[in-house]
Amino acid sequence: MYYYDEQLKAYMIQFMAIFSGLQVKVGKSETEDERLISVPIYYGNRDRVVAHILGDNTQNKPIRLPTMSAYMSRLDMAPERRRGVNVSRRKTYLPLGGLIPDDIKTVSQYMPRPYWVNMELQIYASNTDQHNQILEQILVLFDPTLEIQKNDAPFDWTRISSVELTGIRNESNYPSGSNNRIIQTGLDFKFIAELEVPAEVRDQYVNEIFIRIGKLTEAAASKDPYNIVQMLDEQGINYESLVNGKDIKIT
Repeated sequence: MYYYDEQLKAYMIQFMAIFSGLQVKVGKSETEDERLISVPIYYGNRDRVVAHILGDNTQNKPIRLPTMSAYMSRLDMAPERRRGVNVSRRKTYLPLGGLIPDDIKTVSQYMPRPYWVNMELQIYASNTDQHNQILEQILVLFDPTLEIQKNDAPFDWTRISSVELTGIRNESNYPSGSNNRIIQTGLDFKFIAELEVPAEVRDQYVNEIFIRIGKLTEAAASKDPYNIVQMLDEQGINYESLVNGKDIKIT
């Protein structure tokens, strides 16, 4: 059976969204005053991004400094985060505007499969001032973790994850035959990605109820439940009396 829900992609998009919208201040030029410019973020291996920059941006979408790139560098199993093997949970709910009992639904979900995701974030800048502006804006966000939410699904118990900053690396790249340099900083992050299998939704999981009603004294009602059943039997009340859910009137 084919199943693909773009779960890893959703995690990576939310990770990159942490850093979208960053800006740096640039000084005056002959034609423009001091202003803020946006710092874009791309998905890609740092070596490919650097090669693209050093290649004088000959592609259709040129990359200009400053910029950032993100890349999933490693994916590891997380056995310490497992909640059992083939364990499932069941939750009953009533959709908005639904009626009891016809519209009652039950969701059955297996426990998700947890994995550690290691992400690399690379900062590329042409001067130290812009580099420090970007780095400082990022470092103050993590203390040392930051929560991300991949969706708004009401029954997705894995939608929130904590991103942890685990390491920082400073690098400088000098293109051959040029005095210009690319200031690089690599930041390492990790978080748990819990991959889910499809949930099973059933209609009218509770459709019929078996009940019996009898009259007992207060003293008798306080006794052991087995004695209560015996007293109901003595009153001749049929235990198999069936009340259909459709016959119950709820106001």
